[in-house]
Amino acid sequence: MKICLLRGPAVLVINSSAMRSAQPLGLAYIAASLTEAGHEVSVIDAIAEDIDAYYHFYDDLYINGLDFETVLNRINPDTDVIGISCMFSFNWLSDRHLIDLIGEKFPYMKIIAGGEHITGLPEHSIKATKHLDACVLGEGEETIVELINAYENDLNLKNIESIVFRAINGEIITTPRRTRKKDIENFPWPAWHLFPMQSYFDNKLYYGVDLTGRTLPVLATRGCPFQCTFCSSPDMWGTRYYMRPPEDMLAEMQYLIKTYKITNFDFFDLTAIIKKEWIIRFCKLLIENKLNITWQIPGGTRSETIDEEVAYYLYQSGCRNITYAPESGSKEILKIIKKKVSLPNMLKSMSYSNKNGMNIKLNMIIAFPEETHKSIFQTLWFLIKASYAGAHDMAPAVFHPYPGSALFNRLLKEGELSLEDDQYYLDLIYVNYLGKIRFFSKDISPIIMKFYVFLNYSIFYSSNYLFRPIRLFRTIRNVITAKVESRLEFVLRTLYMRKKGTFTFIENNEYKPTIKV
Repeated sequence: MKICLLRGPAVLVINSSAMRSAQPLGLAYIAASLTEAGHEVSVIDAIAEDIDAYYHFYDDLYINGLDFETVLNRINPDTDVIGISCMFSFNWLSDRHLIDLIGEKFPYMKIIAGGEHITGLPEHSIKATKHLDACVLGEGEETIVELINAYENDLNLKNIESIVFRAINGEIITTPRRTRKKDIENFPWPAWHLFPMQSYFDNKLYYGVDLTGRTLPVLATRGCPFQCTFCSSPDMWGTRYYMRPPEDMLAEMQYLIKTYKITNFDFFDLTAIIKKEWIIRFCKLLIENKLNITWQIPGGTRSETIDEEVAYYLYQSGCRNITYAPESGSKEILKIIKKKVSLPNMLKSMSYSNKNGMNIKLNMIIAFPEETHKSIFQTLWFLIKASYAGAHDMAPAVFHPYPGSALFNRLLKEGELSLEDDQYYLDLIYVNYLGKIRFFSKDISPIIMKFYVFLNYSIFYSSNYLFRPIRLFRTIRNVITAKVESRLEFVLRTLYMRKKGTFTFIENNEYKPTIKV
C-alpha cells in the first residue's frame, strides 16, 4: 500500500521559551518497519520543511512550519493511508485540525495516528475528530504493520492488539495491549533516507545542545522501570526496560557516520544509563573503534550508575553533555511523585561528570499540586548545591499533567481538569509562557508561584556564575556567535532570532481551527 507518514506543524507562543522541534525518531522507526514490510512509504515533516515560517493559528498562537494548505497539497492523491505522529498533547489542537482537513479533502484515505498523546487519550482523540479511523497505542512498529496488512486484506481489526478504532457503525473499539518486544535490536534502523535530512542539518534541529557538525538521534534502550506519577512513560511503554547490545548500537552509529557524515549523536532514551556494565562496555567500544564523534544525553538519566569510573569513560568516548533529572530538591515531593532518587548521590555524581569535563543540565519541575513554600526553598537550596557541584544548565519546567500519567488521571477524577473543551490544551501550550501559565499548586498563589519560577532561574544562574565567573562570559559569547553549549543559551538565541525575524500570517478562513473554550 501507499502510505504517507506525517508530522504536522508545531503550535507555540512566539515569546515563549519553547525549543525548536527535534528530528522525529519515532516516525523514522515506523517508516522503517513499513518499508521492510514491503509498503511504499513517503514522509512529510511539516516543521523541518519550512522551519522559519510562523503562521497565525488562534489568538496569540502560531504554527511553525508548513501551513495547512501546503501540507494538503504535498499529499499524493494516490495515497492509501495517512499516518500522523501525535507525540505531544500541546500540539493536539493543530494535529486534530489537520486530521479533519485531510479527511475532508481525501475522504477515501484511511487516517491513523500514534504517539504519546494518542496513547494517553485514544478514545477521546477519535471522538474529538471527524476523520480519525484508528489509533496505534504504545510501541508502534509491529502494530502499524499488522494494521496496514488488515486494511490491505480487509481483515477484522478486532484481532489486532494495541489499537483503538472506529467501527463501520461508529462504535469505538479498544483492543488489548500487546506484549512489548524484548529483542529491540531486531527492529529495523530508522529510515532516515525518507526524511528532509539537509533541513535537519542546516537548521540544527536536534534535542541536545549545539555541537559542531551534523547531529542525529539514536535510541539505545526502550522503556523505563520507574513509575514517576508525572510521567506518561508507564502508559506508553510499560515499566519493562530493554537495552540493545552495545555492538548493535555501535553498528548503527557507524552506518550513520558513513551514510550521513554524522559527528554528534543525541540519545533519546527515557533512561539511558541504568547498568554500569552496559555503559562501560558501550563506551569502550566507541573508544576502541575511534569513531571521532561526540554524543550527549539530553533527556535525563539516573545518577546511581555514574560514578568516577563511568564519568571517565563517558567523556573519553565522546560524551560532552549529560542531563540529570532530580525534578525537585524536596524529599517530601520526591516521595509523593514516586521519584526514586538519592539527592546526595546525585550531587556526588554531578561532581564526577563535571570533573571529567562534561556539560551538565538539570531537569527540574516546579509547582506540583502538593508544592509548598518549604519544598520550593528546599529545591532552591538544592540548585545552589548542584551549581557548586558543577551543573551548567537548568530548566525549571512548570508542572502540567500529561495524558497517560497518574497525576493526570487523578486531577481529571478530582475535577481539576476537564476535556469537555479545549482549555486544557491551551494551558499546555502556555506552559512555557509565564504570562498565561496555569498552576495546580493548592497552597501557593499563582502570583507567588510565578515569582518562584523566576527565582529558580536567578538563584541557579547567579550562583553558577558566582562559583565559576568564566561561564558568564562564555554564555554571552555563545549567544552572540550562535555556538550555544547549553539549553539556556539555545533559548536566548532562539528568542533573539524570533524577535529579529518577520512572520507570515495566513488569514484564509477555510483553514481556521475550531477551538472550544
